[in-house]
Amino acid sequence: MNIMLKKILSRLSVGVIVTNAVRLVLILGFISSFYKGRELAMAFTIMAFIATFIPKILSKFDIHTGAEMQVVILLIIYGSLFLGEVRGFFAYLWWWDILLKGVAGLALGFIGLTVILALEEQELLDASPFMIITLSFALSFTLGALLEVIEFSLDNWFGFALQQIGTGIMAHDLIIDGVTALVVSAGGYLYKKRGGGNPMSGFIVRLMKGNPKLFRSEKHLESSSDKIKSIIQKGESSKLEFKSSLRTNLYTNVLDKNIEFAVLKTLSAYLNTDGGILIVGVSDKGEILGLDKDAFPNSDKLKLHFNNIIKEHIGTQFMPFINYELFDVDGKNVLKVECLPSANRVFLKENGQEEFYMRNGPSTMRLNGSALVDYISQRFN
Repeated sequence: MNIMLKKILSRLSVGVIVTNAVRLVLILGFISSFYKGRELAMAFTIMAFIATFIPKILSKFDIHTGAEMQVVILLIIYGSLFLGEVRGFFAYLWWWDILLKGVAGLALGFIGLTVILALEEQELLDASPFMIITLSFALSFTLGALLEVIEFSLDNWFGFALQQIGTGIMAHDLIIDGVTALVVSAGGYLYKKRGGGNPMSGFIVRLMKGNPKLFRSEKHLESSSDKIKSIIQKGESSKLEFKSSLRTNLYTNVLDKNIEFAVLKTLSAYLNTDGGILIVGVSDKGEILGLDKDAFPNSDKLKLHFNNIIKEHIGTQFMPFINYELFDVDGKNVLKVECLPSANRVFLKENGQEEFYMRNGPSTMRLNGSALVDYISQRFN
């Protein structure tokens, strides 16, 4: 019984539990609104319930939003729709809509800043810190104005009274949007001027990386493919290695932990030496094989698995030194992994044992005994 319960719980993520909990609350809210004859509240609960399926619907089109977007959607639904309309907070608390407008404005400000910084990080935008933050303010304010237009349209088309709630004046709401966008942009400017990167969770960056066909032009995709090809043509070296697959033995066509461990050995060796690039899905001779043999249902599952084995065998603390991305090369996916040299020694963990690896030319070497002590004292002094 305990084993079955553990299996069920393992399949349930926090996002799934929260999403279904909000859906249940919305259903109860709809039933309550139906008996009280509150048509506006009924309409909002229906729209909110449909909105909870947006990430799932987008995934059908190979657009993957991730857990962060689901949380944002649920917070907006619960705050602005359920608490605001179904519970009647707008009617009893005069400041509730102003508070939500401010929070929504801050959220839009962070979204605008994150999108612009993500464009810069992905080398799709090259501008000064001032211009980057100016663009972020413009984008955030535009998103706020777009929401006001949507509210105005709903009021006129369906007879709602969304803009009569709270401040009741569109100009006031736009001022709130502008002030919050300015505050976030100013903070982003100071952060950027100090040399910081993306101060947010990196959700937009991951969204762009996970959906390159949606965010990048065909010209850029072709150039990315060409870049990977040019790297592969250089051949293996002390800082470049190829692996044919991530977890499948191509001779037996079965999943093999040794194949997986070989990938991890190279990564730990890079971390312990001078860093390097590992490309998975390419043979030793530079032939592009792809990752189909690894039998992952989709790219998200592959990335999740790769992320988990790094955390388990190398350590979560070393994740910032490892950057990986899937590329489409001649219609086949390859995984490019870039490792930075670590300031701390990295031991590869397997079956309760720890092993230490470093790079020696184009090969990975295991060190132990006095050789290990000497190398650590020299490399990590």
